[in-house]
Amino acid sequence: MSAVTRIVVNIGEAWPTNLDEQPGFTYLTFISEDCEMIRYPMLTSPSGSTTLAGSAMGRQMLAQLIEKTKPVVEPTLAFLDFAEVDIATGSFLREAVMGFRDFCRNATGMIYPVVANANATIEEELATYLRGRNDAIWACALDAEGAATAPRILGELDAGQMSTIQLIAQHHPISAPELAKLRPDDKIGTTAWNNRLATLSAKGMLKEVRHGKTKLFSPVMETV
Repeated sequence: MSAVTRIVVNIGEAWPTNLDEQPGFTYLTFISEDCEMIRYPMLTSPSGSTTLAGSAMGRQMLAQLIEKTKPVVEPTLAFLDFAEVDIATGSFLREAVMGFRDFCRNATGMIYPVVANANATIEEELATYLRGRNDAIWACALDAEGAATAPRILGELDAGQMSTIQLIAQHHPISAPELAKLRPDDKIGTTAWNNRLATLSAKGMLKEVRHGKTKLFSPVMETV
């Protein structure tokens, strides 16, 4: 993974029984290549529940994530860590995870959410929701030191979008004009490449950095 700042948001804190109340804790951990990792342990509810369910709880989590997320000036990965969560419903994932993805891509621009340490059931729940909308999000495993492994895409991208990510994984950072020159046989013009890259960046699939008047793109995760 390239040397970018990483934000780790640990999901699974003490949720109130009354959904009109705010959650007790949200832990925001900052990691960078140049400083010691700060990480808070995962908490579960006092009842021992490890279930995140419902749109109301999802909206509460989204509000907490937005409140804790500060502007950044460099491409930044935001890992949503589900390590100790057993169940997360589709409605919770829609409101919290995808809501946070949309907030990051629309409001902050430089933050790229990644689902981390979700079990197979949670990943499939999220992937099913995304496939129905031709949408996707990155997922990975994240160890105690903040190193990401086993990057993968949950959901669905069309063939052109997927081939673009695979191509950029081999040639990055790269711009739309450079892609047009690299693949002249595809007969895709610079404008069409720009549109495809913008769509993938909006989905949080590609990192986007401006270099003068040119936008350069790289995969959010290094391996597809």
